[in-house]
Amino acid sequence: MLKLKKGEIDLLQNDLSPELMHYLSEDENLRTESMAGDNFAYIGFNLKDPLSGQLAIRRAIAYAIDREAIIRHVWKGRARLAETLLPLQHWAVSKEPQAYAYNPDKAKALLHELGYSVQNPLQLEYKTSTNPLRIRLATVMQYQLAQVGIQLKIRSLDWGTFFADIKAGRFQMYSLKWVGINTPDIYRYVFHSQSLSPQGANRGRYRNIQVDQLIEQAEQQNELAERTARYDQINQLLHDDLVYLPLWYEDQFVAMRNNISHYRLAADGNYDGLQWIQKNTHD
Repeated sequence: MLKLKKGEIDLLQNDLSPELMHYLSEDENLRTESMAGDNFAYIGFNLKDPLSGQLAIRRAIAYAIDREAIIRHVWKGRARLAETLLPLQHWAVSKEPQAYAYNPDKAKALLHELGYSVQNPLQLEYKTSTNPLRIRLATVMQYQLAQVGIQLKIRSLDWGTFFADIKAGRFQMYSLKWVGINTPDIYRYVFHSQSLSPQGANRGRYRNIQVDQLIEQAEQQNELAERTARYDQINQLLHDDLVYLPLWYEDQFVAMRNNISHYRLAADGNYDGLQWIQKNTHD
């Protein structure tokens, strides 16, 4: 960011906190643009773990996290709620499952049935990277979960160690985001039982024969409407099973020097817009 302000670089895209985005947008020497993105942020669960593998616990977590408040106060509105891996405007999604709306009383009731409460909290571990924004988000969720009786231990690790643990299944909960997903082929890679890590990215060890069959049927369908119908069914099953807890789609943001023009942001944050970029060297 400092290099951009000094003119040492011409363009900076994403990887900034909402506060820094706002700060750059007020600099008269810079131009900023933003757009709704489709990079999908989520919480992943280890479904083989004795605790995070329990659907009731995952549902309690879903009801205890106030995603709208996080988007409003932490993201400063620079994100929108997500319910499916692919956004609603994608051809493979015609409807979204009903959201797990913020409901701390419902979360408490689910935990009470399992013998947990604020006085006798359930203890879980949440892994994230050392990125300050990701740690801040984890801390907010830690606070929200504590209000219903879940004591969340946050472990922030360097990226290499963190990602290695996720791929190896060494976690109860973690948060990541899928970037640049354009086709529904991702469903086989992430959710099919034959894609258990390391063969694929089914890192939570999810197995559902019905989901497997629907993925295979969707891949074999030639009619677009029929394929979409299958993916809608898949999304509903994944939502019911809470394989992932969908969080939000993060906006795309770019800041550039005033002598830069014709750069085009993309919903997935790619850099294809560089092919149209122009620089006025006389500025």
